[in-house]
Amino acid sequence: MLRLLRRLKEEPQWLFAVLWPLALLAPFLPGLPRASNSGLTWRQESVIALLATITLALLFRRARSGGNRNAHFKLRRGAAVPAFAMTAFVVWSAVSLLWAENSFAALHYTATWGLYLLFFLLTVRVAESPRLLRASVASLAIVLLIISLANAVGHWTTTNSFIRQMGLGEPVAVSIPLFASLALRLRRRRAALLCGTTAVVGWLSMLQISERAPFLGASAGLLLVGACALASSRFRPRTPRRLALVVASFALATALQSVPSPFAETVHESIFTRLQATSPTEANTRVRFLYWGIALEMMRTHTLLGVGAGNYESAYPEARAQFAARHAGSTIVEMNEKYLTVGPHNEYLHVLSELGVVGFTFFLAFCTALAWAGWRLLRQAACRSPFAPGVVATMLAFAISSGASAISFRWLSSGLVFFFAAAVLTRMTPRWRDAARRGASQTQTMRAHSFARAATASGFVFALLTMCLMCAQAANVLLLAAAQSSADAAQAECSYRAALAWNPLDPATRFSYGRWLYAQRREREALSHLRYAVARGFNTSTCYLYLASAEEAAGEVSAAEATLAAAVRVYPRSVFLNVRHAAALSRAGREADADVAFREALLLNSREARGWYELINNDIDAAIVAARRDPSGVAMAGDLQPDDAVMAVIDENERRLGAQVTAKGWRARLRSGFLTQ
Repeated sequence: MLRLLRRLKEEPQWLFAVLWPLALLAPFLPGLPRASNSGLTWRQESVIALLATITLALLFRRARSGGNRNAHFKLRRGAAVPAFAMTAFVVWSAVSLLWAENSFAALHYTATWGLYLLFFLLTVRVAESPRLLRASVASLAIVLLIISLANAVGHWTTTNSFIRQMGLGEPVAVSIPLFASLALRLRRRRAALLCGTTAVVGWLSMLQISERAPFLGASAGLLLVGACALASSRFRPRTPRRLALVVASFALATALQSVPSPFAETVHESIFTRLQATSPTEANTRVRFLYWGIALEMMRTHTLLGVGAGNYESAYPEARAQFAARHAGSTIVEMNEKYLTVGPHNEYLHVLSELGVVGFTFFLAFCTALAWAGWRLLRQAACRSPFAPGVVATMLAFAISSGASAISFRWLSSGLVFFFAAAVLTRMTPRWRDAARRGASQTQTMRAHSFARAATASGFVFALLTMCLMCAQAANVLLLAAAQSSADAAQAECSYRAALAWNPLDPATRFSYGRWLYAQRREREALSHLRYAVARGFNTSTCYLYLASAEEAAGEVSAAEATLAAAVRVYPRSVFLNVRHAAALSRAGREADADVAFREALLLNSREARGWYELINNDIDAAIVAARRDPSGVAMAGDLQPDDAVMAVIDENERRLGAQVTAKGWRARLRSGFLTQ
């Protein structure tokens, strides 16, 4: 322990170098609920914020007690331009709070990119010490190996993938080129073996989760490593035998995943099957076209400023309505009305839509600086570092994967691997202004030290505040989970109120609490929470139904009709919403308008429209009878889409019709356990 404390006193960044990869394991922590219902993440952010706070505090203390000015932040070598561009990007994200609809999402986004900036600067310091860099790489390799092995076990023993659910597929994939390059170039055999094993098992894991964007990125990164080895003797493998061993291991992993296996229990298709199925007519591809088009609509409407950091989901309904009006004849307009959106699945369009041309300019400057640094590094004749091709290839893999990924910088794990490679890259980049530094005056030197001291203190305060923010979000998520699982109404409400006390700006908590209040027949109280959530990302067709149902039950019939009219504008090809809007118009006494709305539904799909009409207006028993009498003309309730709206309508009818429907028919059979069609 004394030795550890002495090492921390001499090298405060040692703690950060060794422990930061543990943030990738944070999603595996048992007993802590993950953010659900579009809630924002906090686990990995809390770990990095805690490590940054401790490290910066130790650095500041060392500088003050020992007079070591080098303990402060300094922008060394090629890190200055990327760091300044990132700082401008973080500041602009914070400024977007002024016009962002969802202020908590904008604050979370700003905090996340601030952590990226601190991580980048601290990792640059780590990379200055070969011993610390080796320790950090070894720690990252062990963590990624654990994640990959866990995924392989899950693939062979369960129906789903661990890392696919936890967003760890991309960080594993983009790190493969780095560790493959190190396996080929490192002098020490044990270190090369660890890196090679990590790369090969990571490759196997990536094939198992069948995510196409990370696969294409990792493949491009490996091709770049191979191209560098062929183009220059500086980057060739240490021995032909090692090259053959690495290539054979990758081939074996590919063959193991390609051939049929009696052990695989996963429900996912092979990555090669998914790649062959990729086409403009494939559902996943078409959904991406939809999300990209919506992002472009946001950019067209908010060109300069964007819709606000982290606010793609909040601006989604209006932008989708504009996209639907612009492409009224496109079939992709009818897709994904039942799913909450998680961004446009393209990081570049994501930044452009949320932060506008101004924010994208800062982002582009940051990316350009790193690309230029990578080009200069690979062309530097004196560079023989085993890291050189690997870090550039990792950044290339991330850049390609980000073109069709929903994670990228949005989930901290992927961004950490990218910024680790970026920090190592900038540390190896040749000095740009050495002569100017050697000729700096004493006044300039003092100013530089003052700036570094202020930057260190500012970084400490930011990390501490971010840790507090993430702890508040953690308390919110824990209390929300307790409320959702509580069978006691008083205890559930107490937990909901406590969750809102920790974070009153969280739409996920507001939506869950609003639905709970609605279920408790407290519709008037539920309205403010449901309206808040619907305006900030909870905008599927069923979410609109919950709000309209609460408004109608509270006696606000006109507000319910307006809510459904807005929903139909967002999802104009939704049969369900058109029929439900027709019912709302009829209940408001506007029969002519109701007939027009129902005819719109009939034109979209007459069978489903009649099925929804029977269910919404006459309830489940009448719907079943009508479907049995005319199977070709009226859809059975079980065939209607979106399926989650079916139960929501049944619940709404029970509230609207009262005792006359609760003691007989389908509901009575359901309660007795003998439900049949």
